Amino acid sequence: MATDFSRLTDDELLSQLPSRQPASPATTVAAAATHSAGIQTVPAADFSRMSDDDLLAALPQRQPERTATEQIGRQVGLTARAGVQGLLSLPGIVSDAATGLVNAGLDAYTEARAPTASELVTGQKEKGFRFQKVSSALGNIMDQAGVPQPENATERVVQDAAAAMAGGGTSAIAARGGTTLAKTAGNKVAQGVSEQLAAAPGMQVVGGATSAGAAGTVRENGGGTGAQLAAGLLGAVAPVAGAATLQAGARGVLRGGEAGRQQVEDSIKTFQGAAGVKPTLGQATGSRTWQASETGLSNVVGGAGVMVRKGEEQADALQRAVQELSDSLAPGASGADAGAAITKGVNAFRDSVKTTQQGLYGQLDQFIPASTPMPVSRTQEALQALNEGIPGAPNISNFFKNARIGSIERALGEDLELARRAQAPTGMSSTGATTLPGQLPYEAVQKLRTLVGREISDSSLTSDVPRSKWRALYAALSDDLGDAATAAGPQAQQAWSRANEYTRASIQRLEQLESVLNKDAPEKIFRAATSGLGEGGTTIARVMKSMPTENRREVTAAVLQRLGRARPGQQNEMGDAFSSETFLSNLAGMSQEARRALFGSSGFPGLEDRITQMGRMAATRREGAQVFANPSGTARQTALLGWGGALMGALASGNPLAIASALGAPALANAGARLATSSRVVDFAARPTTISPGAVPLSLSAMARMSQEQARPEPRKGPIGRSLTQVGFGSTGQPAGIVGGNPTVAVPLVDRARLQQVAPAGRPLVEQAYPGR
Repeated sequence: MATDFSRLTDDELLSQLPSRQPASPATTVAAAATHSAGIQTVPAADFSRMSDDDLLAALPQRQPERTATEQIGRQVGLTARAGVQGLLSLPGIVSDAATGLVNAGLDAYTEARAPTASELVTGQKEKGFRFQKVSSALGNIMDQAGVPQPENATERVVQDAAAAMAGGGTSAIAARGGTTLAKTAGNKVAQGVSEQLAAAPGMQVVGGATSAGAAGTVRENGGGTGAQLAAGLLGAVAPVAGAATLQAGARGVLRGGEAGRQQVEDSIKTFQGAAGVKPTLGQATGSRTWQASETGLSNVVGGAGVMVRKGEEQADALQRAVQELSDSLAPGASGADAGAAITKGVNAFRDSVKTTQQGLYGQLDQFIPASTPMPVSRTQEALQALNEGIPGAPNISNFFKNARIGSIERALGEDLELARRAQAPTGMSSTGATTLPGQLPYEAVQKLRTLVGREISDSSLTSDVPRSKWRALYAALSDDLGDAATAAGPQAQQAWSRANEYTRASIQRLEQLESVLNKDAPEKIFRAATSGLGEGGTTIARVMKSMPTENRREVTAAVLQRLGRARPGQQNEMGDAFSSETFLSNLAGMSQEARRALFGSSGFPGLEDRITQMGRMAATRREGAQVFANPSGTARQTALLGWGGALMGALASGNPLAIASALGAPALANAGARLATSSRVVDFAARPTTISPGAVPLSLSAMARMSQEQARPEPRKGPIGRSLTQVGFGSTGQPAGIVGGNPTVAVPLVDRARLQQVAPAGRPLVEQAYPGR
């Protein structure tokens, strides 16, 4: 609150003037003359050369001492003023833009219209009504309401900063609301703009304060509009740039450059994808330094507990992930269930083979009528070869001939003879006078081949006909059918080739699966199917391809459960203890072909990638734990004993510094371990350093604020062109002899100011200087 000079007497007002300067010779002569008249003189400044404003400005603006309550009330008022100005800055920009257009139109109208008579006399056109800017209107309202005003440069700068902080928060909140509205309306452009303006609200508040503070400081030191704008922009981006610089430095220490950032990002994805947990800083960066630090922290008092808990958290998360994945594939899967699933799946495959065969050969039937006679010479040759005797040893040969094959050979010969006779011309069948070889109907040969195929499928080690003989007979029948298809035309031959190839491949796979299925227990079948996974994936690939999807998943789930089962020496009483080390060893020992067969053909989306991530997570944990590792655990025990000895020695010495160091070591280790295992620190290291998105709205706010900045009201001027000296001497320059209607000593005010004599009775000096107040 400025001093009210209108309430001071002349003497009180003059007593506020600065210290006197040495008088000039003219002043000395005047002082001597007055001294002879009994007036005490002292050297004084030449106030006659000072205007009203200069003279009043020379008076120190003394502030009355305020009580604590008044100070608190004043600060609350200043805060309220800043808050109101900041909260209404955004709508003020919108309002001023509209009223500015109206004012511009009114100004244009004023300049265009003809001047009035009074305006011709004065030479100036009266502008009339104009809209005030919101900031000016708010200031006037708060002034009338008695809200305190800033009294000095410091308070004005603080006021600007506080208002900018409030305005920045309001703008961010409004922009966030605009984002919601734009998203609801489906306006992508408006949504993008609103999201940009709503970005980093905290940074906008801080940047608003620094921007307004910088611009205000320049203004208070006499800087122009351009300098203020430049300072405001620099102040707006300074927190953003400073924060980015600090973040870049911190990230550089944690993980290095861009390659390190990529390493951390990939590690986080691996751990998250595998088990839904975050790696430690050493695991994420792969840095030997951080890994060694974590190993050291895990062996000292204060850090060991934190590091051990983090390791247990990761191991438990990996175990849960494996179990959940196994349950998703096949709940409660076991080796016995997987073996039963293999048997069931292969049997289903065999049945599907038969169904498919019937369909393919059914297409061939469309081109060859069932009664079409066809030769079976290849079949006859095969039967003869299968039971061929030993030349010169007919009796011994009988022991190596198969009775059933021999019976089939004789029966086939008899059927061919009957067919030959049936095909002879009428009246010639009894004479046998025909040169045509015996032929069987197409349908008969086809059914004979089907029966032989069943014998192959159903034969065992105790069968009366070895499977090898059945296969040879089956092949001969197939060749005879192929000759018949070729004779029937291209379409028949194509259908035959398709059916025959499928049958040959199916029979071959079924024969290969016999080594797996030829076991007396489901558990043995499962072990046979999953044996040799490290050498290749041939067997398991055949098994998996031969089963429906649900049976494949049971096998995959059973294998997955066994990957992480701890070794007998590390097992618990339930036998279900999990070990990430064992999981990694078993997975690493599995060939890529076996992995692809087990995890890539299960029909479960992304299973193979998920298993790979689990393996990488386990490998990262192993690698991090091996840096300066101490498997025996003696390092941790040694560290504990060493710390205990150091503490006891410090207590015994009574040295406060030594005691504080001994007690602070565990706290320091605990803080370091928490830093290394913090998810926020790891996430911070994974992010690239970028300029905050709040820089754009901060720059816009700074420019908008400068456009709203009102020129500071200049100090009140005295009467037009007149100085205090002119008031004292009158318009003629003679000393005023009457003040307030009373006779006084004819001493000019300038001399009174110089000599600081008692003021004449009447109006105060300010009222003389400003008549009519």
